[in-house]
Amino acid sequence: MNRWRRLWLIIKLIAALAACVAVAIQAFLYMLESSDAVQIHPLSILVVGLIFGFITFGLLSLIERGVLGLVVPNNSRAQAEPEGDAEATPEWPLTLPTEDPIHQRNL
Repeated sequence: MNRWRRLWLIIKLIAALAACVAVAIQAFLYMLESSDAVQIHPLSILVVGLIFGFITFGLLSLIERGVLGLVVPNNSRAQAEPEGDAEATPEWPLTLPTEDPIHQRNL
C-alpha cells in the first residue's frame, strides 16, 4: 500500500469515526430531551452511530473507486502502447494431448 492510499484510508476511518460519534451524540441528546425516551433502548444510540459510520466509509470508498476509474485507465493506456515493432507471441491452446499416459490409465 503506497503512501497516498494509506493516507486516504486514514482519512476515511477518521471521517467514519467522526460521523459515528456525531450521530451518537445527536441521538443521545434527542433521547435526553424526548418525552418518549423510555421507549428508546440505549444501545440504539450505538447502532445508529455505527450505521452512519459505515455509510460514511462506504460513500468515501465509492468516491475513491470513481476517481480511480477516471484516472487509472488513462495511465494504463499510455503504458500499454508498444514501444517498437515487437511481435506478439502466439498462445498455445490449453488442451491435453490424447496420448497422455495418465489419460490412458484412467480409461
